[in-house]
Amino acid sequence: MCGIVGALALNHKGINIQYAKDMVDIISHRGPDDAGYLFFHTGCRHNRKVSFFLELSDENFHRLAPLLPSVQDEYVQKELNRHDWDVFLGHRRLAILDLTPAGHQPMSDLSKNVWIAYNGEIYNFQELRYELEKRGYTFKSNTDTEVVLYAYIEWGNECINKFNGIFAFAIYDDFKKRLFLVRDRYGTKPLYYTLLEKKGEKTLLFASEVKAILEYKDFKPEINYAALFEYFTFQNIFTDNTLCSDIKILPAGNYMELDLNKENPHINIETYWDFYFSDDNDLIKADETELTEELDRLFVQAVKRQLISDVEIGAYLSGGIDSGSISAIAASHIKDLKTFSIGYDSYSASGLELSFDERPKAELISYLYKTEHYEMVLKAGDMERCLQSLVWHLEEPRVGQSYPNYYVSKLASKFVKVVLAGTGGDELFGGYPWRYYRTLKSSNFDEYID
Repeated sequence: MCGIVGALALNHKGINIQYAKDMVDIISHRGPDDAGYLFFHTGCRHNRKVSFFLELSDENFHRLAPLLPSVQDEYVQKELNRHDWDVFLGHRRLAILDLTPAGHQPMSDLSKNVWIAYNGEIYNFQELRYELEKRGYTFKSNTDTEVVLYAYIEWGNECINKFNGIFAFAIYDDFKKRLFLVRDRYGTKPLYYTLLEKKGEKTLLFASEVKAILEYKDFKPEINYAALFEYFTFQNIFTDNTLCSDIKILPAGNYMELDLNKENPHINIETYWDFYFSDDNDLIKADETELTEELDRLFVQAVKRQLISDVEIGAYLSGGIDSGSISAIAASHIKDLKTFSIGYDSYSASGLELSFDERPKAELISYLYKTEHYEMVLKAGDMERCLQSLVWHLEEPRVGQSYPNYYVSKLASKFVKVVLAGTGGDELFGGYPWRYYRTLKSSNFDEYID
C-alpha cells in the first residue's frame, strides 16, 4: 500500500504549509520506499492569475529523485514561505511496480499540468496501457499510476469505470483548475476528508489515514458520539462518519470533485458505482457445470491478475477455504510461494477451543502445494502487548480478528512486501458451515457439507 495526503484552500489564498511534511511523515509506515511533496499556486484566488508549482523530494530518498530539491533544504523553505500555495499533494510510496525513480509521486503528465497522488493496484493496467499507447500516449514508467493518470486525461471521469482494481487517488488538473478524489468500488482503500473552517477560511484536508489530517494542527478533533453509538449498536460504522467529529470517509464507489474556478468551490460527491442485481442474466439459465466452469475461470483470473509485481509475493494461509484456494492457485504460478499462518497456544484449551488453532490444516495445504511455510504461535498476553500499536494503526474499533492479523502481517513483512489475503472468501463460499446450514431448507449438517 501507499499513502496519500492533501490540502486545498477553497476560498482563501493559501494553506498552512508548516503542517504539510508532518502530514506525510505520520503515515510513513504506509510507504517506506519514497516520499514526495507538491505545492501548487493555482492563481485562482491570487492577484496575479498565473500558476506555478514546487515539486520536492525528501532528503532521505534523494537518490530516487536526485534532480528534485529536498523539502528540508533551507533555501526551499525560504521559497515555500515567499508564496501562497492553495493546493498541496503528498505521497509515501511502497514500491511494488517499477522500483526505479520513474515511479516517484506525486506524478505528472509530460506537460506538468496534471498531477496524481495514488494508492492502489489496477489489475488491468497493462491492457489499458496498450489501449492508451494505440491512442498516441507514451509512458516513462512501468507503473499503474501513470496509466491511471493518462486514463484520466483521455476519458475524464469515465476512466474510473475502466479500472479493475482497488484504489484511492487524488488528481489535480491545472488545465481545468479541478481537484478529483476517487475511492474504489468496494472501499478497500481508505480516503478520509474534512472541511476545516477557521475565521471564515475554508480548507479541504484529505488523507489515507485520519492521523494525517490530525497533523494539520489548525484542525481541533472532537469525539463524534453519533458514530460511537453507531459502533456500539452494530459493531460497525456503516455511514461515512468516523469517531472524529467532522472527519468523514469518502464512501465506496464514490468520487469527489471541486472546481477551483468558482469563488467558493462546492464539494460535489457522486456515486459512480453501486451493487446491481438483476434476473436478466444468462448465468441464471446456465446449468451447474457451466456455473462451476465460469466461477473457476473468474477465480483463477482474479488471483493471476494480482500476481503482477516487481517484488516477491506471499500469501496468508489459515487453513480455511478462502486462503487455501488462493494459495493453491498462486503456488501453481510462483515456485516456493511463501505462506504465513498464526496459531494459538492450546495448552489450556479444551472442547471447541481446540479447533481455533488451524495450523494443522494450513500445514496440510502447504504440503500439498509445496509452499515455503512460516508460522507464529500466539500466547496469553500477546493481545495486551500489541494493543497500543494496533489501535494506532486501526484508528477506529473494528469487529473481527484484528490482533491476530496484526501479528501475521508482522511475520510476513520479514519475508515479502505483498501478501495475498482471503478476507471475505469464507462468507462468499460458505466457509463457515456451522453458521449457514440452518438457513437452508435442510437443517442436516452432513447433507449441507455434501
